[in-house]
Amino acid sequence: MGDLTDLVGVPLKTDSEKKNGLIRDHFGWRNEGRNVDEIEEERERYPGLTGINQEKMEELLRKALAGTSNKSAPGPDRIRYKLIKRVLDLKLGSELIREVAENLIKGRIPKEWQHSKVVMIPKAGKDHSKTKGWRPINLINCIGKLVEKVVADRLQESGLLHRHQFGSVKGRSATEAALRVVTRAQRCMAAKGAVGWNFRDVKGGFQNVREEDVIRELEKSEEGKKWIPWVKEFFQAREFDLEWDGKIRGKGKTNIGAPQGSPLLPVIFLIWIAPIITKMEETLKAKWPSFDLELPSYVNDLHLGVSIWDKIKAQGINMEGILDEVDKIVHRIAAENHLPLEDSKHEKLVLRNKRRKKNKEVKWVKWLGIIMNESLTFKEH
Repeated sequence: MGDLTDLVGVPLKTDSEKKNGLIRDHFGWRNEGRNVDEIEEERERYPGLTGINQEKMEELLRKALAGTSNKSAPGPDRIRYKLIKRVLDLKLGSELIREVAENLIKGRIPKEWQHSKVVMIPKAGKDHSKTKGWRPINLINCIGKLVEKVVADRLQESGLLHRHQFGSVKGRSATEAALRVVTRAQRCMAAKGAVGWNFRDVKGGFQNVREEDVIRELEKSEEGKKWIPWVKEFFQAREFDLEWDGKIRGKGKTNIGAPQGSPLLPVIFLIWIAPIITKMEETLKAKWPSFDLELPSYVNDLHLGVSIWDKIKAQGINMEGILDEVDKIVHRIAAENHLPLEDSKHEKLVLRNKRRKKNKEVKWVKWLGIIMNESLTFKEH
């Protein structure tokens, strides 16, 4: 790594300057974490993990471990899932699972579970003389990731996700998301209706997750309430080793957002964004009650679909104008809820019942890896 420049143009030459600049521009600090007394008060306020005894928790941990990949990269402790699986039937393995289960039931996260190593790698096609030209890869200790897999599975069953959220949710894949969007559009167009699509990306994604908003959502569900003390600890300050060019250059600390690389992170993000998507849908449907509007999302990729099934209303409709109005409303609600959208990745597509004449430019978008043109012929894909 050569000399760097940070986000405000300050030159960074020494390893210490680069380390501090990379941490400042990629992570950050929001406020001090809570003290021990505050954490204990939270545990008394909420019901705890009722209905999950020691034996059941150990069963959940073993099941989660069976679903892990032996090729998964280890964290700073260098212990892989493969090693944990090998000792599972030994006394050491049994004691490990027992200890982990006990901490889960008590809602505790030992600091070593959250310690990680962040490896900085150059982004393809970016300016590597700038801090943002490097990508942080967060390597978490496998024991910590195993615990988070169990919590992620339980929170998926809390009823807090939006009904049209896909990705990182069991049974809701990218294929299912794309199939739903395309099938609805094809049916509407076959009925001589009108269809328009807006596409948005959440800027920064997981780094923008707000703890207080997530906790507010968890309080709406009995299952969610059980995990509030644990989730609060999950959001506390995390220490990490910072490495580039094969050498650890120092330590960093952050408590902004949720930790990248965590198996729980996508589910926490979906819980946070769910009420924002709901607010967008309700506002749009109130403005256009006769339109069929849906906002399916794939993690941080948002799709805003407008379908007008009535062929008479669809005739002569200014779909481009409607999509612009829809985007303004979505952008406003996102801003009100601290959800930054990536303007450079905004796209829209008005679907056509008829194909364009030969040699005419065909409009298309790429969503979830699928190239979809305005006639849904998928020729470009």
